[in-house]
Amino acid sequence: MVYDLSQIHVLVVDQDDHVTSTWRWLLEGLGVARWQHVPDAAAAWKVLCAHGIRSGRDRVDALICRWELPAAEGDLSDGLDLIRRLRNEPASPNPFLPAIIVTATITRERVREALDAGVNELLVLPLSAKSLEIRLREVIDKPRKFVRGGGYFGPDRRRFTRPDYPGPFRRAEDAEE
Repeated sequence: MVYDLSQIHVLVVDQDDHVTSTWRWLLEGLGVARWQHVPDAAAAWKVLCAHGIRSGRDRVDALICRWELPAAEGDLSDGLDLIRRLRNEPASPNPFLPAIIVTATITRERVREALDAGVNELLVLPLSAKSLEIRLREVIDKPRKFVRGGGYFGPDRRRFTRPDYPGPFRRAEDAEE
């Protein structure tokens, strides 16, 4: 299936100017015509506040953010802080915005930390067109429901319901499926 990504607006947060040309090459190669780059979390927050929940061409449809970012003004020390703020701040411009976190260092603990912050997808460096396309398709074509509970707000971590699951149901809709 061919995906038309020409209508989405992607915000990329990455401090490395050399990597920006790679983002441009990858995104434009996938057909993303509207994308924007900012170097840190504070600049990203300003863009999101200006364009977050608008409808039409100005709306940001997906956030791709480096985990490791230079410290920004205020309480945003890295990309994960930006996503936490996006998900949890009462004045968030769009708490449901699909967010992909990008990192070169991946461990089980870091995956858990990213999921706890409310990321939709993880993208591990080095970048590849295929892995980026898969993540964009996941967040745009297969959006997951958002859940709130126990101090967490973000996409449901379960990607599917196992029909043979013998354990207790934790949500009313699980029993209906």
